Amino acid sequence: SSHLMLNDSTSTNTCSSSLAMMHGIRGLTITAGFALLMSTDATSDAFEWAGVFEMPKSHYMWTSQKVDGKYADASMKIVAIPVASATESALLGVEADGNAALGLACTEVHHAGVITPANGKCYKLLFHPKVWQSLFKIDASSAAAVAFFAQHVPTEFEATAHYLKDASGEDVEPAAELPKPVSQETSDEDKPWGDAIGASIIVNLMTLVGVILAIPAVMKAAAANIDAFRGILHGFSAGCILAAAVFLLMFESTHLVAAGWTKEVDVLWRWGTCILAGFVLPSVVDCIASALVPVDNEGGNDGCDEETKKTSPNSRIRILAGVLIGDFFHNFCDGIFIGAAFKGCGKSFGWTVTLSTVLHELPQELADYFILTSPGAALSSCTALVLNFVSGMSVVLGAIVVLASDPADSSVGILLAFGAGTYLHIGAVECMPKIYEAKLSAALRVACIVAFIVGTILIGLILLDHEHCVPAASTGASGGGGHDHR
Repeated sequence: SSHLMLNDSTSTNTCSSSLAMMHGIRGLTITAGFALLMSTDATSDAFEWAGVFEMPKSHYMWTSQKVDGKYADASMKIVAIPVASATESALLGVEADGNAALGLACTEVHHAGVITPANGKCYKLLFHPKVWQSLFKIDASSAAAVAFFAQHVPTEFEATAHYLKDASGEDVEPAAELPKPVSQETSDEDKPWGDAIGASIIVNLMTLVGVILAIPAVMKAAAANIDAFRGILHGFSAGCILAAAVFLLMFESTHLVAAGWTKEVDVLWRWGTCILAGFVLPSVVDCIASALVPVDNEGGNDGCDEETKKTSPNSRIRILAGVLIGDFFHNFCDGIFIGAAFKGCGKSFGWTVTLSTVLHELPQELADYFILTSPGAALSSCTALVLNFVSGMSVVLGAIVVLASDPADSSVGILLAFGAGTYLHIGAVECMPKIYEAKLSAALRVACIVAFIVGTILIGLILLDHEHCVPAASTGASGGGGHDHR
């Protein structure tokens, strides 16, 4: 009995010890977890952005601007640490120092104040609420390179000027940044393949618009009022395509071209040359087509009536080649412009360009159908539609070429400027003269001008919700918006 009681006592003591140990382990676990959580929170980065810059000159200027009428924040903590060289390893080497310094009491610096790089020193930039930008001088006379650690991404305070400039006003870009900037090369998954190819297919479907005229009643009505039909349609098309060229392509291309060159003259001559080259392109294509299939002038006018000349084999080949080859190159260029618009400026811009392309393709494809089914080409309705559709497939090819080649922002700008010139030619040379033909009455000419105005208004309404196309910042963890790197 006493032995049994001893065993019970020992068992009870063992259970108590086990329970106490379990409680102790649980308490230690909770304490360790809490400590780990606190430690993790304490060691998280105090900076939102960091960058290291070469600073061979003595003085630089840090700029913070109001965006949409206000600063992104009323103030910003910043640490400037001298380093031996502007490299990623140097930036990482002082990362812990930058974090620690941001946690210290910061010296307040007002507009026009001075920042002197020093390890273990924090500055608090106070932005002047009554001026549109606050400037802070940087005394880099004792540093070959400086690593900055900032509470905010500095591009958040950019409107028209880069955040760091030297004494001559030139932009100074970081040699390395934290977090590391996303690569500017767009991966295949990020490219707007679906939108660009879909838009190109929609444009190509316009080649089948001639099927409307295959309907006897429509064909009869169009034939009875062919002059009014063509004049009004071309006036509307001219308004759409010229508005797209002036409001969209010409204007937006200037910003993209400027991404590749800093001097104004370098940007201007490239932009203007591309517009003029695009303007003359349709004429060059026409000359090439005429050279490949020369005009049949044999036999003069003797013993040969007009109908015979229209249906002669050589003349027929020339007409077919002129329409189909010209349409191929024209649609190929359209595809390039559409692809460049989607890739360089986003969906809104891309679909606006697509709409203007569709609207100017409408009368052109109707005209092509008229020509292909006229006595000069003598094609059946089905054959004309098929050949027109095949030649128009080059629009898809053009979009694929742009998306697959991954051009730089400056190259996209050059393509858009070239497209603007081509659109100017189509609108001013191909479409507008149709509303001045002598066979149109004064009333019809007024109707054509009204159609032109309606076309421009249509594109103008689209622009109401249009976002300005700005090239991505060449560096930086965050895009800086549309600032001018001058």
